[in-house]
Amino acid sequence: MSTQAHEADRSAAGSAPRAGLGGSDIALIAVFAALMAVFSIVPAIFQVGGIPFAIQMIVVLLAPLVLGPVRGASSCALYILVGVAGLPVFSNGASGPAVLIGPTGGYLFGFIASGFVAGAAARAALRARPSRRMLPVVLIAAAVLGALTVHLCGVIFFMAVLHMDLTKALLTTAPFFPWDVVKAVIAGLLAVAVFTAFPALRPTRKA
Repeated sequence: MSTQAHEADRSAAGSAPRAGLGGSDIALIAVFAALMAVFSIVPAIFQVGGIPFAIQMIVVLLAPLVLGPVRGASSCALYILVGVAGLPVFSNGASGPAVLIGPTGGYLFGFIASGFVAGAAARAALRARPSRRMLPVVLIAAAVLGALTVHLCGVIFFMAVLHMDLTKALLTTAPFFPWDVVKAVIAGLLAVAVFTAFPALRPTRKA
């Protein structure tokens, strides 16, 4: 085989997608997990009708938009793992495994599910090369889908673990959903800003 052929083979191998997570991937996962932990203990910035506007959900939805499904879900899982291990990073400074079977347990599991769902939706949309005008629209749509996934997991958890009927479960989570749609819009716009500032984070081809 010629030298040019060897060089072509090496070039092709270098351009092939890597398996597993690299150092930069782990760093990004850790950064977003840390942001989730920090904003979980930041008090709600205001309330409307007794419903608090907490910031953490914005980070939960932003992570998969920027990182994709695997890294986005991994950042949520790392945040939960740290809290289960004993650090007071859950709402109101709670920690420990008991939180997973408490009233907010379904939402925590929903964070991970949302990471996969919103991340997959965002990646599919980004690979379609949307126009600059459509980019915020598709990212906001992916974030809303992620928020819906979190609430769906919450409803399922209320019914399966806390033994609520469907109506009560829906009424329990419904007041918070409009705020989470607002947070999804913010997350989508923030993702556009991140991709503008760091274009290397935006996927350009199928992995």
